[in-house]
Amino acid sequence: MAKKKVKKTSSAKLVDDRILVHDRNAISRLNEKRYGELHDNFLSLSLVEGLYLTYKEWIVVSKGNKKDGYTKIDFEELFELVNEINPKLCSKYLVYRDLRTRGYTVRTGLKYGSDFRLYERNNIDEIHSKYLVKVFTEEMPCELSEMTGFVRVAHSVKKQLIVAILDADGSVVYYNMGYLRL
Repeated sequence: MAKKKVKKTSSAKLVDDRILVHDRNAISRLNEKRYGELHDNFLSLSLVEGLYLTYKEWIVVSKGNKKDGYTKIDFEELFELVNEINPKLCSKYLVYRDLRTRGYTVRTGLKYGSDFRLYERNNIDEIHSKYLVKVFTEEMPCELSEMTGFVRVAHSVKKQLIVAILDADGSVVYYNMGYLRL
């Protein structure tokens, strides 16, 4: 009989708009899978990454402080806290989860004016991402002039722009946006 793989859950702390992991084994495991930003003695996760890892039961998040103590929070409570901080992050989380489930490595796209950078599934050690992802919902329209700007930025950094549109049911549809030369 095959042994059942035991999933190790690691503790993390919610600090402002980041989730911090201090356990060395967890840092190594998560960093190897391209989660978070590595610092000297901790791994800093975005709220979107933290939501995903809580959903996957890879981390258990606590909130509080040293003086009053820490309280563990479940996925639903973390989702509500993230929604209070920035409601758009919850939409971004749903797209992030979909992309990670499909096997992509997903990193922040902030310096490119996008929501995410997306790396090919077959080579997570790539230095440069191939795609930028911008997230929209059906309720949040985008002006054509805005879209043109996103496409121009993506083109100028030699990346393809993918627009992710989240519908009311939580389904995501992806569109590849770019220039067409005639």
